[in-house]
Amino acid sequence: MESASIWLLVFFVFIIIRTYFSVKNIFNSNKKIQEIISYTFTDDKIRTEGETFDGDFTWNSVYKVKENKEWFLIYQSARTMNMVPKKFFTKDQISGLRDLIRKNKVKAKLRND
Repeated sequence: MESASIWLLVFFVFIIIRTYFSVKNIFNSNKKIQEIISYTFTDDKIRTEGETFDGDFTWNSVYKVKENKEWFLIYQSARTMNMVPKKFFTKDQISGLRDLIRKNKVKAKLRND
């Protein structure tokens, strides 16, 4: 029984280390996500601009939005998302973005603070 617990612990540590290096490799190999990205939210779309790209997508193409204490996670699919840091928003802007998300009937888990 003790041997099984040790192997389970080793397996768990392996998964954590593997995930860390996998995410680090993805980040280092994608120069676009390393750029400073500017977001503009309007009634009908979200605009993204970086040093080497710009683009937009409509609210009706958003798969879902999750909000936590520090980020808005805007999913374009089940596995692709834009991470928007809340530290650059005022409280009124955060409230306004929540209102835009609700107005556009996006599936969302939003905070109430």
